[in-house]
Amino acid sequence: MATLLAVTAGASDVAPAWAAASSATQPAPADLRAQATAHLKFLYAMYFAIRACTEAAEEQSDPRFKPTLSFAEAQKVLRAADASARSVGIDIDQAWLEMSSIGQATGEALKHKTEENFQKCRQSGMFFRTITSKLQMAISQLKGSIPLIEKDF
Repeated sequence: MATLLAVTAGASDVAPAWAAASSATQPAPADLRAQATAHLKFLYAMYFAIRACTEAAEEQSDPRFKPTLSFAEAQKVLRAADASARSVGIDIDQAWLEMSSIGQATGEALKHKTEENFQKCRQSGMFFRTITSKLQMAISQLKGSIPLIEKDF
């Protein structure tokens, strides 16, 4: 019990130092913007994967291609991501130009029936959701106010 009290008392002394250290390690806005841009580009790539996997599932009547996120949901999130990213000064048109040809080529490659592609298609929704969270976090640190993840309650 005495040890717990000593640790608790010591923690109050550490709090100001912890706050100073954590604020000193905050990335610069330019670094955050670069990070958010990289997340947006990856989100674009995952969008192409989800689109291609959805098309392959329908065209080839093979549910093994079906991603864990619907194409309509991916489009909805991407519209919000574009608006949110643009609101904090990210050049979304340049990011799209850089990723669209790569994403399209990768998407077409995913349409071939292989176990590896089935696995990648199933994982695409998970990657999309993960990168959406990371992008929203980066945009919120840039003081963006347009959410990517909607409240559903």
